[in-house]
Amino acid sequence: MPRSPRLGALRYSDQKPDKDAAYVKFTNQEIADLKQLIQKSSQLIPPTEPFPSQGESRADLLALFKQTLQEGWEKLRQFHLKGASGHRIVRGHTHLSDTLLQVLYQLISAPHSPGEKTLREAFSLVATGGYGRKELAPYSDIDLLFLMPDTPSPEMNACVSKMLYFLWDLGLEVGQAVRSINDCVVLAEKELEIRTSLLESRFIAGNKKLFQVYRATLFEQVLLKNPGAFLRGKLLEQRKRHERFGNSMFYLEPNLKENPGGLRDIHTFFWISKYRYQVDRIRELVPRGIITSEEYQTFTRSRAFLQRVRNALHYRAKRRDDRLTFHHQLEIAEEFGYRNRPGVLGVEQFMRRYYQVARQVGNLSHIFLQKYQEEHQKVTGEANHHLEGPFWIVGDKITVQGENVFKQNPVHLLAIFEVAQRRTKGIHPDTFRLITQNLGLIDQKFRQNPDVNALFMKMLNGIKAVAWVLRRMNTCGLLGRFMPEFGRVVGQTQHDLYHVYTVDEHTILAVEALRHIKGGRFTRELPLSTRLISQIKNPVVLYLSVLFHDIAKGRQGDHSILGAEMATRVCRRMGLPDQEVQLVSWLVKNHLIFSRTAFRRDISDPQTVAQFSQQIPDKCHLDLLLLLTVADIRAVGPNTWNQWKATLLRKLYNLTLETMTEGGLSKPQELSRRAEGTKRAVARLLADQWPEALINEHLDRFYPEYFASYTAEVLARHFSDLAPLQSEPLGIVFHASPDSGTTNLLIHTQDHPGLIVKISGALAARSANILSANIHTSKDGMALDIFVLEDWQGGAIESEQKLERIHEALTQVLKGQVLPEELLSQVDPRTHLQDPFEVATSVKVDDSFDLHTILEVTAKDRLGLLFAITHLLQRHQVQVRAAKIATYGERAVDVFYLRDLYGLKLNEKKTKRLNRDLNSLLEQMDKGEPPWTWVSKVDSGTPPDSIPSQARKV
Repeated sequence: MPRSPRLGALRYSDQKPDKDAAYVKFTNQEIADLKQLIQKSSQLIPPTEPFPSQGESRADLLALFKQTLQEGWEKLRQFHLKGASGHRIVRGHTHLSDTLLQVLYQLISAPHSPGEKTLREAFSLVATGGYGRKELAPYSDIDLLFLMPDTPSPEMNACVSKMLYFLWDLGLEVGQAVRSINDCVVLAEKELEIRTSLLESRFIAGNKKLFQVYRATLFEQVLLKNPGAFLRGKLLEQRKRHERFGNSMFYLEPNLKENPGGLRDIHTFFWISKYRYQVDRIRELVPRGIITSEEYQTFTRSRAFLQRVRNALHYRAKRRDDRLTFHHQLEIAEEFGYRNRPGVLGVEQFMRRYYQVARQVGNLSHIFLQKYQEEHQKVTGEANHHLEGPFWIVGDKITVQGENVFKQNPVHLLAIFEVAQRRTKGIHPDTFRLITQNLGLIDQKFRQNPDVNALFMKMLNGIKAVAWVLRRMNTCGLLGRFMPEFGRVVGQTQHDLYHVYTVDEHTILAVEALRHIKGGRFTRELPLSTRLISQIKNPVVLYLSVLFHDIAKGRQGDHSILGAEMATRVCRRMGLPDQEVQLVSWLVKNHLIFSRTAFRRDISDPQTVAQFSQQIPDKCHLDLLLLLTVADIRAVGPNTWNQWKATLLRKLYNLTLETMTEGGLSKPQELSRRAEGTKRAVARLLADQWPEALINEHLDRFYPEYFASYTAEVLARHFSDLAPLQSEPLGIVFHASPDSGTTNLLIHTQDHPGLIVKISGALAARSANILSANIHTSKDGMALDIFVLEDWQGGAIESEQKLERIHEALTQVLKGQVLPEELLSQVDPRTHLQDPFEVATSVKVDDSFDLHTILEVTAKDRLGLLFAITHLLQRHQVQVRAAKIATYGERAVDVFYLRDLYGLKLNEKKTKRLNRDLNSLLEQMDKGEPPWTWVSKVDSGTPPDSIPSQARKV
């Protein structure tokens, strides 16, 4: 019989080298000795003296407590570094605080003369919240309730004040409340947060009988009255919290506490369990049959891991901090022993474990909260009845009857998801748990079963809920077991700013994007894609290619090539015909070429389109590749897709289709013929507004390439924008493009060397990102440079004030009133702070084009990068005809179409020198030198050939 795996269990081969807590143990007495502290305190304050509010004895006592606190805190930090469990460390911090509070309470409440009445039993000191749970992280607040009798005496209030002032002087963050039992009851009835906090009340010192009465009263009058209301309140609270994070646990920099799958989900599970079943520990649910021992182990391991990471965060930040930032990810991964290995960074291994743990917590939370709802709320909807096969409907959830349904026929493991998808019903939590316990039934025989594969294809091609069913199968671990190749990328991350989600979540989001396109949700935004997907005869091929396109991420080598090989194996195992297998494999292998060509090459250049077209076998491949590319980009992150990218992809598709069917503009005579046709179309558009002679004079100034780069409508707009400025030595025009979410910049001025250097420097100094640049030189020696810009948030620059500042900077630089490096040096230093990412720099030369040498530079994105590169190109006496600027998070890929001073391609000697000096420049910037500083040094007289260089292999 196959072994039943744990619920969403981690593969422990992926978890090492994080040290296990079992090997690092310590006692509470090692952290803080209560008896010893009492003895030392008594020596400083004799029993006959009152607790000092000031003076030397108070200072001595404060020093003693600070020493105890600091020594205990440092011991705990050292135990943490040695690998102690997160749970043990938070318990240690709890004990340290308990010890200090108990001794302090004893000192302050002690009688100071034989006849004086003691205050030790007057009120209770109670821990609440996380401190009440004994889960005090290193820098968390200490939440205290001073539980008072109905009529507290002035002495009691004075005692509370003395204690609080002393705790504040110790430097502790204290959240305090002074209340009677009646106050607690009233507030708990009104506010869910207070009710939750009081649910975790724990006695520390003082009047224990008062505390017991408080607990009994609180449960009788509040907690036991309406458990359903508490449950509904906590579920609503959790749902709102999840919505704040987009209902995704796959955030780049997750909040360990608040994110879905984080500690707060564990707390919610604990609160509801404690409220409903009145247990103090989760393990008490096991003998009651509410959770299994395996699920309890999963719960314990998940909590321990999250607590350990949270402790590491607090220790490193030296404050309360629950956000796992990129800096902290790198540091904690190293601290926990994760090391880089071929194809995957240590930090990516660490984050993969985090996401696996978050998924486990999400699984547990989903199962148990669904179960609680069914047990303690009225179930509405359909009555219980038989559906089909072994499947029944209970309430509004699909279930099975009997524990052996899946063992008797493992095919039902997949069939239940198909039924749930087809009927748009959830799966009962008990059945979902049973599925996870039977994942061991999925073996090679199961994967090759024609019935199983037919079910999977049916789900993939379903009318609705395709992404939903894939996500549910992935959440419980079934998708990764059925398709082990996909299982390798579950929780796989890439440590960069571009890839927001784990590989598996990104893949499912890409499938979801395709389904939205097919469903007509983006008809206006993506008209071409919507039309193409409706014409596809066999969409399963497209869905499979999306499912497999990143399946080789995290492996050593090109993930496109490796992924194509893996996709071939999986498709054959699933019984697809050879023709479909080859098509899926081709799509996976080439899934990046559409976007790379559109975003990194000048697609107005006929040879670019011709080369791209040669890689596409036919229109079917072109259609599918466009749809795969759109879905892939839309699933990368919330702000990755924009209309500028949509415009480029659509333009490349149309040009490629034209080239494949009609030959396009690949021949020079065709380019000239098209240019003349475009000129006539522009003249017709302008005829009603401008004199014919002026129009013809303007159009005759430019070469055919200019007219091949834009539509007639855009060219007519260029003329209208610049005509009033023709007599000016410098014309600068901004033109918003709402459809693409960008701003076009037209600069018309006398052509001269270094023009793009000045422009790029001025734009960088005003935080304007350049997406593309096209440089056109007219026959009369004027330059018409056209830039596509966006602001730092990735949208059009719409602020009139910002446009005026950019205009002013460009005017100053182009008129020689100021150097661009001077403007850059004035930028706020915070704009170019170092981040924790490393980018492998490279300089690649493409010499396959007839008229240009294409230079592709990959480097870490930073302020002034384009300015420094173009400055170097200028010093090498190289002309930039066009530039394409692509940014992928922290990685910039800048592509330049180059010619020498004679308008020819660069020769081999010049290319080698340029390559060497560019690598030297990037090397200096990687050391932290701002680009404008480097430029200033070079301009001071150091020739490029003498710049120190340790050129890397290219």
